Amino acid sequence: MDTPVPVRSSIEEIAEYKPGRLVEGAGAIKLSSNENPLGPSPEVVRVIIDSLEVDRLKLSIYPRKRDEVELRAAIAGYLGASTDTDTDTDIDIDPESIVIGAGIDGVLDTIVKIFISAVNGDEAVIPVPTFSLYETLVKIAGGTPRYITRRRDADFDIPLTKLIAACNEKTRLIFIASPNNPTGNCIAESDVRALAESVAGTTMVVIDEAYVEFAGADADADASSNVNVSSTSLVNLVNEYENLLVLRTFSKAFGLAGLRIGYAVIPEWLVSVYNKVAIPFSVNNLGLKAAAAALKDKVHLRRSISVVKSGRAFLTQNLRGLFTVYPSQANFLLLDVAPKRSYEVCDALEEYGIAVRDCSSFRGAGDSLVRISVGTREQNAKVVAALKGIG
Repeated sequence: MDTPVPVRSSIEEIAEYKPGRLVEGAGAIKLSSNENPLGPSPEVVRVIIDSLEVDRLKLSIYPRKRDEVELRAAIAGYLGASTDTDTDTDIDIDPESIVIGAGIDGVLDTIVKIFISAVNGDEAVIPVPTFSLYETLVKIAGGTPRYITRRRDADFDIPLTKLIAACNEKTRLIFIASPNNPTGNCIAESDVRALAESVAGTTMVVIDEAYVEFAGADADADASSNVNVSSTSLVNLVNEYENLLVLRTFSKAFGLAGLRIGYAVIPEWLVSVYNKVAIPFSVNNLGLKAAAAALKDKVHLRRSISVVKSGRAFLTQNLRGLFTVYPSQANFLLLDVAPKRSYEVCDALEEYGIAVRDCSSFRGAGDSLVRISVGTREQNAKVVAALKGIG
């Protein structure tokens, strides 16, 4: 790569991130980026408007530490709540063990900077296909990604024995998304325990739970039910293992993707190290206020989860006869459209005004996988009709 000023050689190996497609025009449907089809809580919108009108956000000053402290306390309560009350808890989450960043991406960036060094020849192990940013950040830091392939014939489960065998004395990070993007499957707690124990003392296990609110049976899709948003999370393991951390986000279930608010629950020993490396004031005043308001609106959260679970079941039932549909615990479905190619189906759907994700850009995905975000009932019905038309 010829540049007016030399850049780091590792940059040449990095591909630009390809966001989900966007189809313009009246009636266009974007189901390519796994966004919340209901949008944010009305309470979030109200808080933002009220704060702007009375200048509570104080846009001329840096974010206040107090607002972050309050948000961390609210997150700890949310993660620890086992029921719809604020008093019964199964998991004791220390607010001091929570770090906040500009989306999961921002938190990941800091984590990689902490553990990956080009000088030491550090490595990271990544089961693929998965979120491409893991690989990108490791390469930017000068580290070496090592890949193992998920078992396609077993709904993309991770071959645990191969994963552990891929680790060595230079392995500093292991990235596991659960539910995984783009495949939608979760890793078993027993596998995570075995993994963390096998690499203790050398390697940090990073569990990315961006989509975990949507995990659970589709039968639990009643918006009025007492949804246990923590039951499928592995966040409790942070209290047991000093080499494990869990990432979460406000982008998906809470509908705040445009505000970029993510967080992680990390071991106590790592907190001061993280704070040394993290960019100061990475989450703005608006994001801190919005996230706190989103946590208070449990009704909207239940509704968002309900829409996804019922829509996921609808799409699965209606598309299974057309293509291979993989089981999903996320707010999207993965289809294998073979013998067609993924780009052919995506291009054909664009003619219907529908944008979905061509997964050929995911390492290890091949050229026949398509990811479809779960939308509203009307959007899902249009997707099914269009795919039936495509055949």
